[in-house]
Amino acid sequence: MVSTQKLKSVDFYRKIPRDLTEASLSGAGLSIIAAFSIIFLFGMELNNYLTVSTSTSVVVDKSSDGEFLSIDFNISFPALSCEFASVDVSDVLGTNRLNITKTIHKYPIDSNLKPSGSEFHPGPISSDIKHDDEVDEEYAEGSISLGDRNFDRIRHNHPILVVNFYAPWCYWSNRLKPSWEKAAKIIRERFCQKSDTKLIFRYDPAVDGRILLGKVDCTEEIDLCRRHHIQGYPSIRIFRKGSDVR
Repeated sequence: MVSTQKLKSVDFYRKIPRDLTEASLSGAGLSIIAAFSIIFLFGMELNNYLTVSTSTSVVVDKSSDGEFLSIDFNISFPALSCEFASVDVSDVLGTNRLNITKTIHKYPIDSNLKPSGSEFHPGPISSDIKHDDEVDEEYAEGSISLGDRNFDRIRHNHPILVVNFYAPWCYWSNRLKPSWEKAAKIIRERFCQKSDTKLIFRYDPAVDGRILLGKVDCTEEIDLCRRHHIQGYPSIRIFRKGSDVR
């Protein structure tokens, strides 16, 4: 049998007998300071636990207009026509949006800054609006409508693709539309031939360079316009061999 004394001889954590220890004033002072520190910290934690506190945080709620925040403002410009009044928006991240007029309400005012009529609406483009030559009715739709389904395929299939990113509610997009469609139709009639089943493009690099005009409705193709960083309407981008020319 192994005796108890032999078991104690392998003890790694031996204690010093109390009669071999000696108290000192420095040790007593440190002990008192440590005790008061513990009591103080315990009291502070207990006080924080029992104290009722309130905190306020500001959270921007998602608006009904996607990722944009609704802001109400009222500004009067006595010498500016409603036709030319628009709003540009920019943020600290460097994002700029030009000609924001979809949700802007404009009213004509008199010299006393009082409304003098009903709300201004751009309405249809009158026949006296021209860009260079007169716009004919026959040039109604000449450009190709682009979207997520065909944008990448068409821009890689044509050496030069010129795209008009527009919004139907934008006044300047509507002013550009007749001339844009007329130019697109002239190019299509000059550089392609119609057959019973398809359009056959005649490609002569020395003459036409194979330019194709397209259009993207940014109210329908929101993700497509966002990928190309469209910030104002209308925006015209040129794609050469599938790459955006900046």
